[in-house]
Amino acid sequence: MKKIFLVLLLVGIMVSAFFVKPTFAATEKFTLTVINHLNDQILIKLVEADDDDPDEYEFAVSRFDEVDKEFPKNTYIYEYEACGEVVTGELSLKKDRKLEILPCGVVPTKMRFNSHFADKLTVTMVGPLEFQDPGEEEFVVELGGNQIPDILSGHYIMSYEASCSTVGVDPATVFSEEIRVLKSGKTQITLHGCEWYTHPARTYDKPVPVKFKIINHASFPLIVQLVGPEGALLEVNPGVNLVNLIYGTYKYGYFLDGTYHTGYMMVTKNGLGQVILKPAHVLELPIIDSTDSSGE
Repeated sequence: MKKIFLVLLLVGIMVSAFFVKPTFAATEKFTLTVINHLNDQILIKLVEADDDDPDEYEFAVSRFDEVDKEFPKNTYIYEYEACGEVVTGELSLKKDRKLEILPCGVVPTKMRFNSHFADKLTVTMVGPLEFQDPGEEEFVVELGGNQIPDILSGHYIMSYEASCSTVGVDPATVFSEEIRVLKSGKTQITLHGCEWYTHPARTYDKPVPVKFKIINHASFPLIVQLVGPEGALLEVNPGVNLVNLIYGTYKYGYFLDGTYHTGYMMVTKNGLGQVILKPAHVLELPIIDSTDSSGE
């Protein structure tokens, strides 16, 4: 009888063990991708939001870098310091997520185009220029008001083509200028009609291109925006660069050392003059005094 009882007890234990779920199940994890658009290293801190004894995580993202990190499925409070401020927020990591650290002064906003052209225009926006590698986006703009509900604030190079000539075979006129989209969302850009541009008050001499010197002291190419007698977006390599420009006064801008720099330059009719683009810190080789073999 004892043997039968022991056998039944052993069978019961084995059956119970078979149906019991493992206590320590594998924790589900997801990937958090952090993209740092700043010229400074950013330290990210994550704290579990839903636990009495929360785990904390810290990791660094180098300037202009992108980092992928895996964390357990949970809701986290994130914190980092950027542009002189401490930024905090909540992040639900129940799927792969992305966190972008935008350049200083750049935030999601909106704007409006007011077009005086009867025909539809395709407006190209290159920017924000605060990014190391500015993007390009196109908007179809009709006569009247055109609301753009989703755009980043910052500086842009705006360009578009319009058929201003009465001769059908003539090429379209290219218009280009630098604009700034404000964080307030109240920016309005007016695209004037051809008649406005051909008014006698805006008639210039026949443009004559000349060679102008732009010197880049940085160790990498820079994107330089020009607004003046002609608009241009130039890739300026390290060293001396000769570019063909119509003479006149220009406003230039470029992004370097985490700052958007602007200024004015005069391109004369003979092309004299130059503009120097210089980083905040320039490494120079030490000068070694030479001596002759006599040691004197």
